[in-house]
Amino acid sequence: MPFLEGFLELLSRLLIIYLAISLGILWRFSRFFKPKYGKWFTELTVWVFFPISIISSFSKVMAFSGSIFFQVASLAIVVHVASYIAIRIVLRNQPKEEVGALVLCATFPNSIFFPFPIILAVVGTSALLYATIFVFMAVIMRNSLGAIIGIWHRPKNPQRRDTTQESALNIDLKKFALDMIKFPPFMALVIGFLIYWVYGPQTIAAVPGLDIIKDIALYGSLILVGVSFNRLNQLHPKNIFSKKTFQVAFSRFLVAPSLALALLMIWNAPAIVAIPLLIQSMAPPAVTIIIYGKFFRFSEADVSLLITSLTFLALLLLPFELLVLRGLFPQS
Repeated sequence: MPFLEGFLELLSRLLIIYLAISLGILWRFSRFFKPKYGKWFTELTVWVFFPISIISSFSKVMAFSGSIFFQVASLAIVVHVASYIAIRIVLRNQPKEEVGALVLCATFPNSIFFPFPIILAVVGTSALLYATIFVFMAVIMRNSLGAIIGIWHRPKNPQRRDTTQESALNIDLKKFALDMIKFPPFMALVIGFLIYWVYGPQTIAAVPGLDIIKDIALYGSLILVGVSFNRLNQLHPKNIFSKKTFQVAFSRFLVAPSLALALLMIWNAPAIVAIPLLIQSMAPPAVTIIIYGKFFRFSEADVSLLITSLTFLALLLLPFELLVLRGLFPQS
């Protein structure tokens, strides 16, 4: 029975995902873990394993057009803007200075560390090409819309001279462009496209060891998801099922993926494009939001608690999410 076989295959992949994340949690709270180890592991994954996996994704691409890039970029923009509008509607009766942490968490998904290993496990490296375009646009949105949100929702402190707006708006466009170009997944996207365009996909496919690199990227990034749970006491049911969590979850897990799904249906996107983008659209908040929260003086406790609670909630919803995606976009 094809459905039963597909369901069992999905269960086996989910088991791998949860086991690797559990391993990361165990490592995080063992005596062998040090913050510097987590930082080295993160940098190795971002600078080496993810880029090689992204370049290898071009080995299975037979055609790539500018329209695909435009569609993915447009979807990423819609997801971010719609998420912001949705959370502002939900929080319309609350003072804007008191909801900055919730707005940031609802607007900006974790577009790489949470979804990439799931995409690798469920779809494979061929889907990372499209996922990387989403990541690139997500970084742009976080550095532009994120600054606007921070300025608009920042708490007022009359006893302290407020230079947040000045420093946030004082953006060095040249530095911003260079930082985007040096972003490892984007560099990998450019290199992969150049090799694909000049030499063809068969050249990339002939490189030995790509499957090993893919497996390292998969398991390594899943372990990092586990390492991100730095305070297990935050996983108390009263936090996971709190009003704030559900307010952000409405935007992150319902509004964003619903609009993304509508666009993908209109474009008649194939599974290899649709599944990774929907996984990214429904991802929990990005961990980097903590940095934005500190900069704009939002409640660090609220940001950390929301990220941990929503990441755990996303893992609980993951089996149902993948079942729905498999039904909507069956893979050949």
